[in-house]
Amino acid sequence: MALRQASAAEFQAALIDFAQEVGWSMEYASLRESALMARDSIIFSPPLMAGGGGGETKQAELVGKRAIFRDINAMFVAENDRTRAPAAVLLNKLGTAAKMKNASAYTQAKQQIINAGITFDSVLTNKIVQDGDQTRSFKKAQNYFNQLQVKLNDYDRAVVTDIAAIHNQLKLKGQKNAHRLGEQKGKYMVQSKNELDKYIKLRQKEVGKLKAAWWNYIVTMPKPQKKGVDQNFGQKGVAGYVKKFPGVVPYFNMVKSEKGFELEFANPIGDNDDIATFFGVLNLVYGNAIARIERDLDQLIGRDVNNF
Repeated sequence: MALRQASAAEFQAALIDFAQEVGWSMEYASLRESALMARDSIIFSPPLMAGGGGGETKQAELVGKRAIFRDINAMFVAENDRTRAPAAVLLNKLGTAAKMKNASAYTQAKQQIINAGITFDSVLTNKIVQDGDQTRSFKKAQNYFNQLQVKLNDYDRAVVTDIAAIHNQLKLKGQKNAHRLGEQKGKYMVQSKNELDKYIKLRQKEVGKLKAAWWNYIVTMPKPQKKGVDQNFGQKGVAGYVKKFPGVVPYFNMVKSEKGFELEFANPIGDNDDIATFFGVLNLVYGNAIARIERDLDQLIGRDVNNF
């Protein structure tokens, strides 16, 4: 079933109609729905389960950790990694020669790759290397490697010591073609595999931080009350990896007046690197909220009819 998308205006109209139909105050309806929408934001914000959604689950955490492992390895290679380093060195030579429009150095690097029987992760990289038309191959490579950012030293190495600075600059935003983008930008060399593994584990600990403010809003927000009892909406089934960042504080503003009730809440890092925008999270949350309101309205009216 396709996920529904909607705008803020559509949601507000649906919420007002819903509250009037079931006889709830706007304060109760708004607080209830805000908690459920915060949970939806956790569900639809990456990392997600394979196939989408499920962002509140342990499986999503594993997906996020695998994505970090993949993306960092798409950018960096350890000099003492005997499996990956030789290919990375030749890739950097090939890309540098293409970007510098040095045809003879390009031909030499390409032949070295062919002689070594090296196959890269990206199909496009392999097609360029395997193209028997040297002129066409060189032209394709110049276009393909125009994003190359590594700079080789006198030993044809692109060695870096500050992994975090380079990573933050070149983050691949979890895109499915991370391996190709990593090859187009070049492979940065770090001193040891142990150093690279430590950095990967450090970044994996941050999985869930993007969602954390949504959870922190759910547990700290004013609770809607029914007969004087707090109602805790949106808290079930959220995995621990989302809950371990209490320092990520949500923005929250609530105004009650004679004119009505206004509620605003937000995640200060919820669109970090435009990830939420890329996945269309906001419109998905609005659309899912409207669909939930419609289902709840049918159930509540049906219950009242049965009790009549």
